[in-house]
Amino acid sequence: MDLLPVELVRIVYQYCDLPTVTALRLASRKFADIGYDYLLLDHFAVVEWRDDVQRLHSIARHDRLLGKPRSVVFHLAKVDVGRAQETTSLHQWLRRREGHDFIQEGWSRYHKLEERATLVAPLHTRQSMLEATLKRLPNLEVVDINFTKNPYGIDLFDQVFPYHHCRKQDRLRASKDLDAILSALPHARLQSLSIDQVPLELFRHPDARQRWFDCAQTFAGLSRLDLVLDIPRQMGPASRSRAINGLGRVLQSANNVTHLRLAFHTYHAPAEKFELSFRALFAGDFTYKRLTDLKLEGISCSEEDLKSFLLRHSPTLERLRLGGRGLAKPLELSIGGIHLHNGRWRSLFTGLKEKLTALQRFHLEGDIESGDVYTRTREVWDFLPVVSDDWNTVHQEDGFEGWYKKSASRCKENFDSLGLERFLISGGPWPMFIKYGNTSAYPSPYSSPGQSGSSSPVDSPSPTSSGTFSSFGSPAPSV
Repeated sequence: MDLLPVELVRIVYQYCDLPTVTALRLASRKFADIGYDYLLLDHFAVVEWRDDVQRLHSIARHDRLLGKPRSVVFHLAKVDVGRAQETTSLHQWLRRREGHDFIQEGWSRYHKLEERATLVAPLHTRQSMLEATLKRLPNLEVVDINFTKNPYGIDLFDQVFPYHHCRKQDRLRASKDLDAILSALPHARLQSLSIDQVPLELFRHPDARQRWFDCAQTFAGLSRLDLVLDIPRQMGPASRSRAINGLGRVLQSANNVTHLRLAFHTYHAPAEKFELSFRALFAGDFTYKRLTDLKLEGISCSEEDLKSFLLRHSPTLERLRLGGRGLAKPLELSIGGIHLHNGRWRSLFTGLKEKLTALQRFHLEGDIESGDVYTRTREVWDFLPVVSDDWNTVHQEDGFEGWYKKSASRCKENFDSLGLERFLISGGPWPMFIKYGNTSAYPSPYSSPGQSGSSSPVDSPSPTSSGTFSSFGSPAPSV
């Protein structure tokens, strides 16, 4: 076996899982030496029920392994046991799956992992070790900090974590853990940073915001930044202004990003939108010179402010997403849309028509509104997702989930944004949109005939047996 070419041995290792790699390295010294590169994956996950910080520190001190990790994911989510148990029981009853043994096995594994977690020091107490570790990882490019994904590797919990009320919210603990990680980031040369639940109040506390400011050099090297802000239940005007000022300074330090996602989630009132001024956030007319992909979610702003911000990036902006899933539960329609508290959507898109010169794709999702709730000219619309965040086509769901969403969609005006995408990119007349749902039972008061065509980004969609055309931008009844 020692006569085999090194290239061929490497191909063999590429198809091996970790136990097989370990066994294969015992075959000979040559196989052991080549197998070193396959003992670790490029992706390293840190969970709280295992001493992964110590493991990563040991890797960073190993001369042959320290160059292996290219991405580190910190899984910091915690489950709310009471609500999660109710949710898992309901799921099993609705689907008639697996049964009682499946639930019992899942919760038994969870309690064992939690017992192990008590033997591991909390992440925020390992700050100095994190700093020493990240400093020694020369190829580290991606850091992902998440508080919303299943960290236990238990199949049962895949049903639980998509429900935000089943995740335990400990803002103090989250803030401490974020502070510890951020203290280590100035020593890393990252290309991508993602945090899916950042307490907004961190940007108003002097010590906490200074840790973010100390990472300015790291942020300047980022090409991708994904931040989801968690809005506190109570925040006065002065605190809010200071937090926005701090957040804006951090965003401006990431002046070389090509991909930016900025979302605001209000956990105590999931359907609420965060009132945001781009001029206040970016202290004027700040522009990202290389921005190609932008996603905004869960905000309330003015038409002119949003239009000005988008037009500043027209030379480079290729893909634009407005709205998203927000904090919607798996069986709910998206609620992470955009509200215009001043102005109208039709006016906005008419003003952007063919002016975003580099635009290739556009997507609108969630509850899209404009105007005051008490006015007759208020616009209220719900846009269904057509593509995923990575721009792959979203297929209609089958089974219980698909039936539930179809039933929910019949109670609202639901559309997709393909016609609007064509309008922004190629011009032409104002588009007509497909209204989803049972139109015979719930006819649209603003439906009108349209011309058939392809549902590509360049052509308006054609009506189907389950939908009719309706003009977006016409006054809609208040919901």
